[in-house]
Amino acid sequence: MGAKGQPKWWYSIAVAVMICAFFLGMDFYSNGKITWSVWPVAAVLFFGVGFTLLNKFGRE
Repeated sequence: MGAKGQPKWWYSIAVAVMICAFFLGMDFYSNGKITWSVWPVAAVLFFGVGFTLLNKFGRE
């Protein structure tokens, strides 16, 4: 237990997916359909997932 070291490269992708699920859930809960949350979800996925994948695969 008590492992030390760098976090896994996919942790930030998991955080981005959880943030997207939050935005989609709030939007769907408020009016029963997805309306305004498309833009925040697209931004989080573009920047969060995109930069994570660039850091992982773009520098090797």
